[in-house]
Amino acid sequence: MTSETDFGEPTPETCLRVAREAAALAAAADDMALSAACRSSSRTEAHREEVMHAVHREAVEAEEHAARAEQWAADPSMPDSSLRYCASGAVDHAVRAQEAAGVEATAAALRTELERKLTPEEHAERESERRRSEAEQEVEERAATGMDADNRHLARMNAYLAESAVPLLGWTAGHVRVLEAAETGRLYQRDGQVRQAAEHGGWSGGRRVSRGRTQDLHAAGFLVAVDAADGARVLAATPMGQVALELARLHPAGLYESDRAAYEARYARVAKRYKRMDDKKAAARRLPALEHGAVGRYRRPVTLVEQEARAAREAVEQWEDEGGYCAGVETPHPAVGNAPAAAAEPAAAPVQAGPDLPPGMYFLPLPSTRYREWWAIQCGRCQGGVRTELPGEWHDKYEAAQAARDHFEYAHRPFGDLLTEEEVAEVERWPLSAAQRTVLHWAEHAHLGEYDDGFWALDCVPDRWDVNKKVARTRVTGLWAAGLLDVRLDGNGLRHLVKSPTGHRVARLLRRAEYQGIAEPAAKDARLTPIPKRIGGYPLQSEGRLFKGEQRPATGPAPAEPAAVTAPPAPTPPTAVTTTVEETARCSCCGLRQVTENGVLACHKPIRDAADDCPGSGLRPGTDAPHAPAVARADQPLLRRLFAPRVARDPRPADDVRTVIRRPQRILTPEERERVQDMPLLNLQGALIMGITDPVPNASPMPEEAGAWVREHAWPAHFQQEENRYPFGFHRWSMCERGTCWNCLNGRHDICVHRQKGGPDVDDNRDWVTNHQGRIVAEFIPRRGGEPCVWWCRCECPTGGPAPARPAARKKPALAGPPAAHEPARQTARAPETEAVQAALW
Repeated sequence: MTSETDFGEPTPETCLRVAREAAALAAAADDMALSAACRSSSRTEAHREEVMHAVHREAVEAEEHAARAEQWAADPSMPDSSLRYCASGAVDHAVRAQEAAGVEATAAALRTELERKLTPEEHAERESERRRSEAEQEVEERAATGMDADNRHLARMNAYLAESAVPLLGWTAGHVRVLEAAETGRLYQRDGQVRQAAEHGGWSGGRRVSRGRTQDLHAAGFLVAVDAADGARVLAATPMGQVALELARLHPAGLYESDRAAYEARYARVAKRYKRMDDKKAAARRLPALEHGAVGRYRRPVTLVEQEARAAREAVEQWEDEGGYCAGVETPHPAVGNAPAAAAEPAAAPVQAGPDLPPGMYFLPLPSTRYREWWAIQCGRCQGGVRTELPGEWHDKYEAAQAARDHFEYAHRPFGDLLTEEEVAEVERWPLSAAQRTVLHWAEHAHLGEYDDGFWALDCVPDRWDVNKKVARTRVTGLWAAGLLDVRLDGNGLRHLVKSPTGHRVARLLRRAEYQGIAEPAAKDARLTPIPKRIGGYPLQSEGRLFKGEQRPATGPAPAEPAAVTAPPAPTPPTAVTTTVEETARCSCCGLRQVTENGVLACHKPIRDAADDCPGSGLRPGTDAPHAPAVARADQPLLRRLFAPRVARDPRPADDVRTVIRRPQRILTPEERERVQDMPLLNLQGALIMGITDPVPNASPMPEEAGAWVREHAWPAHFQQEENRYPFGFHRWSMCERGTCWNCLNGRHDICVHRQKGGPDVDDNRDWVTNHQGRIVAEFIPRRGGEPCVWWCRCECPTGGPAPARPAARKKPALAGPPAAHEPARQTARAPETEAVQAALW
């Protein structure tokens, strides 16, 4: 390919001549195609006629380009490049006409006359002219805007953001005036009136401001009230309010003309068919918060004056940080009049520069002690130009610089940076195969762990859910012995393998080497040399060996002495609990109160009444008899013991029988089925995975109408948006209220999710408290004791014992023979087959 800067512009006479010659060649090809069509036979008539029409179209286009070139040559207002454009188009159409006619494409030789090679002097002159014009244009734009190219681009991006975000606010010009008054810092409220004070600190008198708009902005989170003296409350703009004000200034056309028009626009967005009229009006009267993510996407552009001031300030700070030395700043010299006095003093020792940092990394001086100075590291690459402080503090500046280099190497080093000789030598010391590199990738991006039957990588395919793969034992143990993997003990006998710091560095180094074509994956697994601490080998769990400090799980027997599983005793019929309570206790799993009467113990949950989800009851879901502790069986190759009692308990006596309240599977009504059918496919898939397609609600003292009112008026807007995407809501369901798994809904009871896992899904017993913008402000722990909330599949299929039979595969219909020659084949319409999941749901 050639560019415009590689060739010179031909003269106008050359362009006219080339256009005429190209049109003549195209007309000759058209005549030849016409003659061939006239001499065609019945067998070639259709083909030659089609060729004739194609050549004629190209010839007409070539003649139009030639005529247009002559017309534009006589017009002095047309640019010089127009003739070359017409000549190039005529040549292109002539070449296509000759190729369609099947003759030699002699018109292609005309292109060389339009493409004259530039001499080096002409090329340099043209390049200098281009750079000069770009520099002049940059100077003009800087003078007009006061910003450089990057900040001008940022301003344009902010304008695009304002065009989409401002109309969604539902504001008028009055709301903007209220925020502008708050921006001055003189907006206050006293005695039910909102005013803008004449000066700071004088919270009396001043211009009145609309109280209704002020209250609406405060309720939506755009204003915050701070108590001041004399009973006044100062109203200031929040970060979201400042961003919304800047966007409204950038796109004033998105504001509505009147409060009535703004109300109608908000009403059109919040009105839903299932809402009452009063609820619709109340929702329309509230101002919505700024679009989710708009606060983070908005970045205020910086002018050239502000950049110069910031550079001067940073130069002074850098001078102080480096002990008086700053690269690019001249060292201050003494005055001329003090030269003799300065010469009499001994020469000061030169100040050495501090350690170098990678680009984008900065030192942050911390409050120092009497004997030591402390430093932290800030990174300007992690969050798009905003300096982020890295964890850790150092009293040695060189150790802090080494930590900064390690962070840059791991997180921000480009793959295109050429490897040094030392790095190339280190790459040669790690000849890992593709399979070993895949194991390192799974250790970082998937769940790589050790189980009773070997090493497994869980959910290791990013574009498919629930795909697990078994990993060779020698491959994992070899990487662990070489120090590339570490073992994290998750408790209850689970081992999770993760990348070590050496593994992170080696993996990134190998990826850079492969990107640059220096080293490729080896054909076979490399025999790695174990580090001194791991020469003894990996203590396999299947052999009963443990790490130092690791305890055997309480739910499983020791492999050396397997515990014999006795037959369960005959079940005792449950006894109803009366008002007379003999003994109360706490469930070891959920921590809620249990009531014991006449030797019968049941788990009662006042709000989350789901005793079938309580593993402390000693029963599997759907059964009425106690069972032995879970043991690894041959028919469960991927047994995952997800939970166990927190403390060792004494074995229960044989007469201690515990009953379980088993709630049935939810059956959807026709209205609920229609609601699920209207759900988008992506949300349906998420609801199936989370088990909220047919949730089973717990008994609650709050009626449904009161819960709907709380969700409508108390929940933030980002909660309501996600809640409306699902037919039965999203945030209202806990782990113990989930319904049937997606495999059982599909009829595959043999691969039930909890049968595969060997246990239920256990909640991590953590939740988060967010503000009105959806940002996390605190961590909420529902139960201080850490008792989990679990989900067993609601399907009636047994989760233990032998797996049910796999459903028979559907037989494909036999292919029909070809239709008879005298009877034409008829196509019959066939209704599409209903999906298996939908058939199971409906």
